[in-house]
Amino acid sequence: MISKVKYEYLLAIIATIWVVFFSFTIQLKPYFSQIGDDGTYLYSARLLYHNAQLDDTRPLLISVIHGLPYLFGCTDNVIIKWGIFLNFLSWFFTAVLLFKMVSKITDRKKAFLLSLLFFFCIGNLAHAFNFLSESIFIFLIMYSVYLISKYYETAKYDYITIAISILFLNTLIKPVSIGLALILIFSFITKFNRIIFNKFSFLLIASFSLIVFQMYSLKKIYGDYTISYISSITYYNYLGDKANCYKNGIDFIPGKTERSKKFRLLSSHEMKEIAENDLKYQLKNNTLNLIKAYFYCIYSNTHKGNYIVSECKNEKETSYFNFFYFLFKAVSKIQNILFTIVSVIFSFYCLLNFRKINTFYLIVATFILYVFFISALSCFQCDRFHIAFFPLLIILFSGLMQYFQKKIG
Repeated sequence: MISKVKYEYLLAIIATIWVVFFSFTIQLKPYFSQIGDDGTYLYSARLLYHNAQLDDTRPLLISVIHGLPYLFGCTDNVIIKWGIFLNFLSWFFTAVLLFKMVSKITDRKKAFLLSLLFFFCIGNLAHAFNFLSESIFIFLIMYSVYLISKYYETAKYDYITIAISILFLNTLIKPVSIGLALILIFSFITKFNRIIFNKFSFLLIASFSLIVFQMYSLKKIYGDYTISYISSITYYNYLGDKANCYKNGIDFIPGKTERSKKFRLLSSHEMKEIAENDLKYQLKNNTLNLIKAYFYCIYSNTHKGNYIVSECKNEKETSYFNFFYFLFKAVSKIQNILFTIVSVIFSFYCLLNFRKINTFYLIVATFILYVFFISALSCFQCDRFHIAFFPLLIILFSGLMQYFQKKIG
């Protein structure tokens, strides 16, 4: 029998071999895009460490994490390598947390195999190669879910306190995490006094204070109490712009329409104000097209594979490149479609049978649906947003399989 330690070592060995093989076959190397979101993360880190100022779109904590080597006089190249290194660590330890949780649900062998399934989620691995925040964001979600599982194992509210604190901190990685924190708070609202009054209360205070500091700083610098302006910018340039294009019968090309070109010339405060007014206007006067655009965004983000893999080139002119390039593109597309559909179906099943399903899985299901529905603020993102709930699906799948086995048995 393979011991507990050997299972985790085996995960590390397989992860290393798989990363090298994946990178080698499609010539995918750690990459920094000058025109993508990568540059905004580097800029925000540079702005924080060189100018002691917060960026309007990238929150405090991700800037602190990415820019840490600046304290030692490192260059931008070192910052990029550091950020990508953290991505791979986050990707691997997400699998470790997954193994720990699933091994409590089913036997260790099945937990090991399901952890390998996460390793072979093409989108999750591919995103680790870019200077982005998805891998860190997903790891922190999984860590919070791990803490929630520990609560249901021990009945100690300390774990929920820490989990909420982690989600608050994750809000300063990606602001969308604030919704996950609120879901967790609402789930334990009747026991909230036991969550806020324990030996880990200082973590709640500290993490929430950082959010307040973020909002105060943006108010002082840019004019609004907000965690980030990214949601307003994303809505206006994607969901809102698509709905507007439906109304006017024109083609939608992100960033290329007249209204998006004018939008880029505005200050952050003006962008937020205009985006909020646009949403109110469209909800009232362009409702059907806004709904149509919303479902278009869901479709757009669901039916495509991983864009990082798609951008790989056969620069070395190897004979095997085309085969693996096609294979990984196809697998990532199938995974995005299949995992998204199954995630939504399983999640709704849990919520519809809430009286019979363990509350832990109800929270996981709600997390999945929240990420899925909020992702439709944007479109043409391929699997970038949906990979956040792929490891959650594996947990939900494990739990439901046990539930059905007991039901049938």
